[in-house]
Amino acid sequence: MNRTQKEHEVEYLGETIGHGAHAFLVDCTGLDVARSTDLRTKLRARDGKMRIVKNRLAKLAFAGKALGQAETAFVGQTAIVYPIGDDAVAIAKVLRDFNEEHEVGSVKMGLVDGQLITPEEFQSFADLPSRDELVAKVLYLMQYPITGLATALSSILRNFVVVLDAVRQERENE
Repeated sequence: MNRTQKEHEVEYLGETIGHGAHAFLVDCTGLDVARSTDLRTKLRARDGKMRIVKNRLAKLAFAGKALGQAETAFVGQTAIVYPIGDDAVAIAKVLRDFNEEHEVGSVKMGLVDGQLITPEEFQSFADLPSRDELVAKVLYLMQYPITGLATALSSILRNFVVVLDAVRQERENE
């Protein structure tokens, strides 16, 4: 890279990733082209991106930003994985599953809602339910009282009809 390309890279990293609230620093040692492509494909399916960075340029780009606090993690071969949207849990699940499957791509450090997390906290974060699962649970909980009320009302009506039918049969037998 010449000086101009490096300046553009620092500017790009600072503008795109530096302002984000979520990002994960991944050790990409041993990540060959095929596995890298596989990881990028899986991330793209969950609205995520991965960018392999030069550590020195990343430190310059993130100086004074939340991700700049992770300066100690910028050693070795580093990739930054970040969500395009707000679903950082889905991206964390992809990284966790990929690391378990290929034994490469371990997370060095993460940034969640502007706060740094350790690799141990990352594991707990990846175990959280995804946004879609949480929305489904909330919808179920909102719908449950109405369903319960409808069931209770229908059972009252059903019992009333059974009693009326019993009274009718008793009068016919008299």
